[in-house]
Amino acid sequence: MNSRLPAEPGVQIGYDMAGRPMYAEPAVYAYQPAQPYPLPPTAAHPWGAYVGLGCFGLVALGFVVTLVAFLVFGFAILAVVLALAVVALTICVLVLRGLWKDWQKRS
Repeated sequence: MNSRLPAEPGVQIGYDMAGRPMYAEPAVYAYQPAQPYPLPPTAAHPWGAYVGLGCFGLVALGFVVTLVAFLVFGFAILAVVLALAVVALTICVLVLRGLWKDWQKRS
């Protein structure tokens, strides 16, 4: 019997004093940490598409802002032109009324 090597569980290792066979006890194994769960596969992000969409969005936003600015400036110019036209028409009406009154007084 070799006492330096551990015996496998269930293997007869000898006899006791009463002549009964003795069997090896299960060896106490060293602590082994539990295996971690496998990580889910990493999702591949299409960074190029994200950058491309961001650049496209920036260009589209610039276009929309420019278009809105032109529309606002156009409406502002239209309002100024309309105001000048109203003032000019008012002056014309007042001058013509004055001329009409002068013409009626002479007749």
